[in-house]
Amino acid sequence: MRPEGYIPGIDPMEFLFQARERHLVLEAQVAAVDYPDNIPTWILIFPGLDGVKGYVPASETGLPSRELVRRFVGQTVRVKVKGIDRANGIVACSRQEAVADAAAKLLPELAANPDTVLDAVVRAVLPREDGASPRLLVDVGGGVLAEIPYAQARVWLSRPLGAQYAPGQRVKVKITRVDPQTGLVDASIRKALPDPWETADFRRGQFVSGTVARTDGERVFVEPDMAPGILGIAPPPIEGEVRRGDRVTCVVASFDREKRRLRLRLRGRLA
Repeated sequence: MRPEGYIPGIDPMEFLFQARERHLVLEAQVAAVDYPDNIPTWILIFPGLDGVKGYVPASETGLPSRELVRRFVGQTVRVKVKGIDRANGIVACSRQEAVADAAAKLLPELAANPDTVLDAVVRAVLPREDGASPRLLVDVGGGVLAEIPYAQARVWLSRPLGAQYAPGQRVKVKITRVDPQTGLVDASIRKALPDPWETADFRRGQFVSGTVARTDGERVFVEPDMAPGILGIAPPPIEGEVRRGDRVTCVVASFDREKRRLRLRLRGRLA
């Protein structure tokens, strides 16, 4: 006799069998990456399906590079079940097929509606390599990926991308180009946001905190905490020096929104 309120659990393998038969797309978490036969392979766990492991080899991740496989550890992905080993509680899965289904619906829609602004999820911050600047990899829907170049990804001019974004973070992006034939999507975070100069408000004599973005020996460029995306210009300090990344306080000397000009004077360094 079952207790009152008892809800019988589902058979995980039967559920996955039905998902395979019906070509359903399931969500799973990338719990680890293993390297059988030197092939990077995701090990998946399924919420609510204890004792089951899914396996996705690099060729079925739908990612453009094997180097990206490890960057998805801990993240949620959408997959289709392709094979089942009931005895060992193992299922073979494909993210590539799930993403292909999503792309077939999403890409024509985006191509027909240029300049669409939508919610996206950060998948990875890709490091500088081969002379190229860091860039951001985001999911614009259903696992369809867009690579956002450095200039269009950074909102804070004084902070590296890794300090601005983390995997799983939600962001607004503006779709700037779509090629349904190749599946390439170009997007921008900066273009999805208001022009920072249009909303900035500074007054002469106002004290502000900020971060040094760069210095050229004759000028110090400071990004105020209250206005990411804007660089104020200050003379170098009379004594000592400041470097990129230093936290400082400044006084506003002048502000001209139309000319996009913010003049500052350094007043001290913050700890």
